[in-house]
Amino acid sequence: GSGGLAAGRPIRRRYFPATDGYGKMSWLSRPALGAAFCPAMSLANHSPIDGAGVRARLVELWERTGAPELQLLAAHRVPPDGAVTTNPSLWLDWVSTVLMDVFKRTEDPAVFAFLFELNRASFLHAIQSGLRRFHRHIDAQDVLQEVFLNIYRYPHRFHADKAEAFRGWGHRIARNTLLKFLKGESRTANFVEIDDETMQPEDMRVRRPDRAAAEAETAVVADRAYVLYLQLYLLHFGRLSPREREALTRVEVDGWSYRDAAAALGVRLENLKMVIFRGRRKIFRGMEASLANLGALGAVRPGVREPGGPHSRSLPRNEGTASQSSHF
Repeated sequence: GSGGLAAGRPIRRRYFPATDGYGKMSWLSRPALGAAFCPAMSLANHSPIDGAGVRARLVELWERTGAPELQLLAAHRVPPDGAVTTNPSLWLDWVSTVLMDVFKRTEDPAVFAFLFELNRASFLHAIQSGLRRFHRHIDAQDVLQEVFLNIYRYPHRFHADKAEAFRGWGHRIARNTLLKFLKGESRTANFVEIDDETMQPEDMRVRRPDRAAAEAETAVVADRAYVLYLQLYLLHFGRLSPREREALTRVEVDGWSYRDAAAALGVRLENLKMVIFRGRRKIFRGMEASLANLGALGAVRPGVREPGGPHSRSLPRNEGTASQSSHF
């Protein structure tokens, strides 16, 4: 009664109850998928793990996010009481679970990237094990990408209540994602006429021309918006103090760690974090004011006006950013 994979039983919404996510699928055509999938997902990571490298990355992410549990894991201490563990499987389970929990709180892309690196091989192995039971033309890499896309979209559904929390939660997302791919493949296969040699079935994996044209138009708009944001960022970056520009350049452009940047600039680590925080805040507030100014200009001047009209006045160049001028 918990929405399992028994034959002829519905899969209930469990992970995306507020959406039309993969948990909404009604019926299964292949009851054997659950049996094939569960053992594979219970395996540990199938790629070799460099313990020292993992600990070094945890220290970097702790310095980046300030999450104390990352520092504890780097010292082989695990939640909830910070006890030292010599069990590598338990420690790796906690690493993935804590990384997911930190990403849930901070939405830091570097945290998610490391989470993907640690779990990519085991998730891919599980997906490939599930696909071996079905003779379908489905790319396991496509399924893997969709799995982590859903993990990225729904971090608020995750609860770090035990070491294997991420492994179990990710297993269920991967299972539901694979079911969606298999169901879509079944639908496209039902309409193939075997004896019809004059017509070829449409390849549903290829974009239709109208969709490609629409996506191209959207890409042009997105490119222009991206260039505008870059120009505004550069404008307000130039208004920072030399110290703030130097700190942001070393951390965000050159990819230095906070610790190395602090040593190079001759400041304490805590002071560097405050400088970077204030610099980012100045830039974002300045960009927000500039975008509001541009929006006001568009609202005041939607078309050609008569000279001397009630809206013929142009906004001053720095209007809307006066409150920020003292910060730049």
